Amino acid sequence: MNLSQLEAFYTVASTGSVSEAARQLECNRTKLSMAIKALEADLGTLLFERAGNHLELSEAGKAILKDSENMLATAARIRQTCAQANGEFSAELWVARDDAIPDDIWQEWAHTLNNQFPATSFNFVLASSGDLASLVESQQVDFAFGVDYERSDDPKLVFQPLGKIRMMSVCSSDHPLAQLRRVSDEKLRQYMQALMVYLNEKKNPALEPFALKHLGFTSFEFMRNTIIQENAWGVLPEPLIRTKLREQELSVIKHTYGLTQEDFCMFFPAGMAEEPGMSWLADQISDYLFTF
Repeated sequence: MNLSQLEAFYTVASTGSVSEAARQLECNRTKLSMAIKALEADLGTLLFERAGNHLELSEAGKAILKDSENMLATAARIRQTCAQANGEFSAELWVARDDAIPDDIWQEWAHTLNNQFPATSFNFVLASSGDLASLVESQQVDFAFGVDYERSDDPKLVFQPLGKIRMMSVCSSDHPLAQLRRVSDEKLRQYMQALMVYLNEKKNPALEPFALKHLGFTSFEFMRNTIIQENAWGVLPEPLIRTKLREQELSVIKHTYGLTQEDFCMFFPAGMAEEPGMSWLADQISDYLFTF
């Protein structure tokens, strides 16, 4: 058994097609098929059930699929670490974040990261809070930072809480809801809601619409602007709206769940080695959230 055979097996299993796997791996179909047959011979079991040109994972194939993925990911990290140690290239990290913390704060952190860790290139991607975990799980990014709505026990991911972030149900100060001493569920449902939406396929009750009419965004900032301009209401993170609250442009809705707290987390794959830049960033976020 070798990594080339595992890569052949995993790519065919992931794509469901020998032709597509051969295209992705830039090799011919015969070589790919031979690699899988050699792996099956070494393991003493069939990994695919073949019916003409159609392939389906056998029970043994299903059982080893995740371990194969983990081994390939570990091998890739080993190669990257060794190449970096030999000075062959500068490391590159992809980082997803939501906008619960204002953009100007992130700009300062990105500037400092660039100066303190010159051997690493950082790519920041703005994403919905509800998509952060899935972006890491699907290996589209290396790390993610944001409000943790998932609350799932996923052995493939590490959810490291960096602090609590206060979430507030708010509306514009001249909205009818702002004038009420107590807001019922029935009242909330009557007015348009601006809410966070996401692309991953997992159902997330915390992000489901509450009102009968709603507008969905992948950005807290877009939600905030809609709440102010479109006479809507929504749940927003305190760091993003503190100034608007002080200026009385926004008001907290007097609802049972008008003020809640969520974990602000760093997400990364289980087993990933510590990355100095991300450890530094996690400390900065923890210190920042402590002030709220």
